[in-house]
Amino acid sequence: DQLLSQCRKMLLIRHFEESLIGLHRDGRFGRHYHVYIGQEATGVPAISLLQPDDMLFSTHRNHGHILARGGDPGRLLAEILGRRDGYNHGKGGSFHTSPRELGFLQCSGVVGGILPLSTGAAYAAKSRATGQIAVCLFGDGALEEGAVPEAFNLASLWKLPVLFLCENNGKYGSG
Repeated sequence: DQLLSQCRKMLLIRHFEESLIGLHRDGRFGRHYHVYIGQEATGVPAISLLQPDDMLFSTHRNHGHILARGGDPGRLLAEILGRRDGYNHGKGGSFHTSPRELGFLQCSGVVGGILPLSTGAAYAAKSRATGQIAVCLFGDGALEEGAVPEAFNLASLWKLPVLFLCENNGKYGSG
């Protein structure tokens, strides 16, 4: 049942992203966006293991993460289209949709910018002994940013409850 549920979420993500491509091509929205196609089998299983109060940090490829966490495709689409009934009242757009009710504290288009934030959230969780973990989902292109090894070092040094999940979205790969 769990595997079937994960497969359904992966298909939902794929169909959502393909629909988004079509809407953009048809001129329904003009904002820039990045899709999560091809990475569904990374985020869905990882996110399925989290507790409801765990904290998530995502990138500009956040649609798949939000849907994997149980996000409403209608509200996500509304956000991308800039409508008030979106997760952030249409102000976050594609890159910065951060549904707090799903545990997303930050989604950002700034490459590598969420790694220090997730490290800080993990530090807070450890200090308060909440039992939460911070999960940072980022692409391989972020590995070139200076704040990234600093975040890794601090998380290791202080033994913080943070999971860094690097997804290969083609920066160095063939696709």
